[in-house]
Amino acid sequence: MSKIYMIIVLVLLVLVLAGGGYYWKTNMQKLQKSSVTSMVSSTESVQKTNPYDKTNPFSNIKVNPFE
Repeated sequence: MSKIYMIIVLVLLVLVLAGGGYYWKTNMQKLQKSSVTSMVSSTESVQKTNPYDKTNPFSNIKVNPFE
């Protein structure tokens, strides 16, 4: 009699693990898709220019001190 209960528990455990794996996989795919779209939309607002191209604090130096 205990062998039958052990088989039932084992089958239920396998079913719960398989269902949990399927649920986790489908939710992770949805989460990845939504995070990618939010990252793309958040990077669109960033300026395309490099501020260091416009300002150079050493542009007025004429003599190289290492020569």
